[in-house]
Amino acid sequence: MRRATTFAIGTAAVVALASTASWVLKSQAGQDGRLTLLNPEFPTGGILWDQYDNAATEPPINIGSQDFEPAFDTLDDQAADDFVIPTPLPNINLYITGVRVMGEYSDGGGPASSFNVYFYSDGGKRPGTLIAAFLNLPYAGTPPDFTIALPYPFGIGPGTYWVSVQARQDFNPNGQWFWHNRIVQSKAGAVWQNPGDGYGTGCITWNRKNACMHDQVSPDQVFQILGFGEGPTPTPTPKPSITPTATPTVTVSPTPTATATPTATARVTPRPRPTPFPRPTSP
Repeated sequence: MRRATTFAIGTAAVVALASTASWVLKSQAGQDGRLTLLNPEFPTGGILWDQYDNAATEPPINIGSQDFEPAFDTLDDQAADDFVIPTPLPNINLYITGVRVMGEYSDGGGPASSFNVYFYSDGGKRPGTLIAAFLNLPYAGTPPDFTIALPYPFGIGPGTYWVSVQARQDFNPNGQWFWHNRIVQSKAGAVWQNPGDGYGTGCITWNRKNACMHDQVSPDQVFQILGFGEGPTPTPTPKPSITPTATPTVTVSPTPTATATPTATARVTPRPRPTPFPRPTSP
């Protein structure tokens, strides 16, 4: 079953189509964003904040977040959600390198030309001051999985921040792009704005989604913040120098000259020769 919400502006009508999802998430459900081990790699790195779970399956499964062509500027809208950068280990700096989002096109729509990614400080459960804007970024992926890499690592300190991901896509002829809703809330709920009030909701600045469109009951958006941690190159601990101990010199004594043992001289005492007896004379 499909449900469509139609916003009409003069003779132009923009159809926000929400269809039943036909894919299965691989990540496990969790009520809070989860910090995982950082992988010092660029441009994607590891996961600094994880809300890539608990995707909505009942309409409306998504909400618009799109920068249209000039003819439809009053329809430009943005969704945003908050995330937390934890306090890293001493001497470790954290950098954001990209954002991964779940999203869909309207029927027959797409592809997006590029994406805009905005980071805001926390303004008290809604976006505060804009601290960085990355416009017209290339992306990888197809519905429902998009990864947008920043042009360089964006250093960020610990604290609560907001991110807004917006497709740069012309309605004619490419239709609309929608950011997928999440049925579990982490931190403050997601917000939405339509500064030109082209949809007639009155939400010309950030407000809760269901305050702008009553059927938007899913409190959050599905996304991940990608990045890495980096610290100074560790200084090797000097090892104590080992002074070699002199090997004692063995003094070789000359082989003693053997003293000749006197050889005993045999002295033969002549034995007296027997005195011959006279032989008897024959008569």
